[in-house]
Amino acid sequence: MELTTNLMLLLAGITILVWGANKFVDHASVIAKHLGVGDLVIGLTLIAAGTSAPEVFVGISAVLNGNEDIALGTAIGSNISNIALIFGVSCLYFNSASKTHLWNLAPFGLTVVLLGLTLVDGTISFDESMGFVGLFMLFMFILMKTDGVPEEEGSETSEFTKSLFLSMVGLFGLMAGANISIVYAESTAILLGISELIIGLTIIALGTSLPELAATVAALKKGRHQMVVGNIIGSNVLNLVFVIPIIGFFGTVQLSPLIMQRDFSILAVLSLVFILLATSLSKLKFRRGFYVTAGIILVAGYILYIATLSGVI
Repeated sequence: MELTTNLMLLLAGITILVWGANKFVDHASVIAKHLGVGDLVIGLTLIAAGTSAPEVFVGISAVLNGNEDIALGTAIGSNISNIALIFGVSCLYFNSASKTHLWNLAPFGLTVVLLGLTLVDGTISFDESMGFVGLFMLFMFILMKTDGVPEEEGSETSEFTKSLFLSMVGLFGLMAGANISIVYAESTAILLGISELIIGLTIIALGTSLPELAATVAALKKGRHQMVVGNIIGSNVLNLVFVIPIIGFFGTVQLSPLIMQRDFSILAVLSLVFILLATSLSKLKFRRGFYVTAGIILVAGYILYIATLSGVI
């Protein structure tokens, strides 16, 4: 009975999540045009920050409760999910070029490199945490240099205000839906006797990636391919530059060596694949069938990864 109730509430959370994503993407695009900002920048900032909020909230809560493995597992697991699942699904729909400059990808790659160097000794020091804070500053500097788009003529203040309000309503729906989904997905996992690290890497990571997935699907339906790529870059950067310092500043325990040996290695490979595919999308160097195949491989690999962690295979 309890399991059935949890599943019903989980479905309700996902429904709210999808509704919020559609509202958020619709009105974020209007705000972007009004401010003279392109879809890529909106994806890198507004949508990325909004959809990364669950990971940050989970990280804070986990560290305060002495569960650093959950915090780090959620951040790494969510980034793996963003690339393998969300970008993998996106590859099935790409049919036009998505302009992604290399300097937008620089902080993305650097966060992964710094994470690897940080996890070598199984701890996260104050100095290492400050390194991630520095990367966040670099990320914001690069965003300031990213080109925008001309502001639409005749854009009225009333329309902007309405879109700003409705985007916040959508963001609230995203956060509320994600929170409901995470709470009941986690309780279900606990009932099934899954470990904290596995919960962080799978159930919670997937749950906190639901906003990115919902926002991505909504953006894809509207042909906002740059917003999709920007959201994944921004979300993966923000997941690490926010969560890692929280662990470094307030955490006290030795992290599980499995995170470095297994999960970081997978994240590193996926990050390299993402950089190569995102760069090639700028000029559509390959036929659409190539990206469809890549997407299928990424999604299949993610399913295999989750099945392995869950002990299904």
